[in-house]
Amino acid sequence: MSQMSQDKPTRECVCETCENKFQGESKVINLGNHPREYWPLQCPSCYDLQAAEDEKQRQAYLVQGRQEDRVRWRQQSGIPEGLIGRTFENFEANWQDKTLKVCRKYAEGFKLEDAMGYRSLILYSPSPGVGKTHLVVAIANYVTDHWEGEPGTLCDPIRFESGPGLVRRVRATYGADRQESEMDIYEKLKGVRLLILDDVGKEKPSDFTRELYWYLINERVANALPVLITCRLPLEGTNSLQELMGIDTVDRLYGMTHGHIEILEGESYRKFKKVA
Repeated sequence: MSQMSQDKPTRECVCETCENKFQGESKVINLGNHPREYWPLQCPSCYDLQAAEDEKQRQAYLVQGRQEDRVRWRQQSGIPEGLIGRTFENFEANWQDKTLKVCRKYAEGFKLEDAMGYRSLILYSPSPGVGKTHLVVAIANYVTDHWEGEPGTLCDPIRFESGPGLVRRVRATYGADRQESEMDIYEKLKGVRLLILDDVGKEKPSDFTRELYWYLINERVANALPVLITCRLPLEGTNSLQELMGIDTVDRLYGMTHGHIEILEGESYRKFKKVA
């Protein structure tokens, strides 16, 4: 086992960069019974300049690498091309202000590396067109743009699925010309750091949907990972998420959201603004 000596003799050294002489401090390392003495190759000024240049290059690498990761994440996130540009900044001013603040606070507190244990969020509205999808995509974009981790360490951490689209995708795995297995889908979704399920409730309730959502949500609970859900169904009662997903799944969602469901009300933004 190597051990650093406490003795630190000095001597005159010549900087290999500027060739100026300077007083260098040695480092003596004992390798068994064979001490080795090392002397600095650069003067303090050149060493500091080199360290600053190395840090500058490292930061440039981080900026470029993160940007490349962000581009790839968006391309593979499943967010429709027509929605990918939705952000908090281009959300209609003075529209759903309360929920906008809730979603922004949610996004500000979410860190991809620390997603485990972060609470889930359900956006519910009895009427369409009030901005639910815009807001969950804005959360995804904010989290992506503010990620400051090491490039290449996360693989596609955000996934967007529509409820009806997910049901059709799983059903397609039963066909002869299937492109993926049912377990392939669950394996891809259960571990993503942020899973978005949009327009949940447009599927027809059945044993199939209850089994699908039970398995998916239960796996998210087991991995302590959050889910964002937008829906036009209340959690309980007639024509509810409970009918679509099952009572046990909804019970888990209560826990994942810490018992809070964000309710959006008002007329349709699309109808009001006459936009798509």
